[in-house]
Amino acid sequence: MQVQNIPIDKIIPYWNNARDNSKAIKPVEESIKKYGFNQPLVVDKSFEIICGHTRYFALMNLGYKEVPCIVADLDEEKAKQYRIADNKTSEFASWDEEKLIRELRTMNVPVDLQDFFFEPIDQLLGFDMNFTPSNTYDTEQSPEEAQADFEKEMKRQEKENSSFESKIKKAEENLSQDKTEYIEMPCPHCGEIIRMKK
Repeated sequence: MQVQNIPIDKIIPYWNNARDNSKAIKPVEESIKKYGFNQPLVVDKSFEIICGHTRYFALMNLGYKEVPCIVADLDEEKAKQYRIADNKTSEFASWDEEKLIRELRTMNVPVDLQDFFFEPIDQLLGFDMNFTPSNTYDTEQSPEEAQADFEKEMKRQEKENSSFESKIKKAEENLSQDKTEYIEMPCPHCGEIIRMKK
């Protein structure tokens, strides 16, 4: 699989692309600006797009002159099938909300990802990321309520850690083996002492 840099004006969007990508173009632009362009387009031998229409339009808007592409050796029928299959497979995926929230909480500035979420990230995480500590409480939550929420979160984390440790212990127990025991007895043919598993 080789990646080729192809002039963007030679790339042809597929005229009958069934996927409406218009709402995704702006978020993809933001992703490219923040993290770079790291996923080539897939085109056929005529440089018509098979996969990557959203990335193509985002790159156009950002002023790219060349685009990294993979030229797939597919006939027209296979290219049509792959174009649909590539878009449809994403519909089978879903988010594990608990793991997503845990991952966001490990980041220094999760709000940097706001462009890729429909809901406010601070609400998803359950706190205001713009909050500045002060000596006065100007939020609706009282200090007692804040302490109660903190203790609740600590208990949740303790329970999660305990569950994880329990799983590790169980895995270790499954890996351990009983010590092999042997017995010694004379061979019935030659009389020599031999060792056998008990």
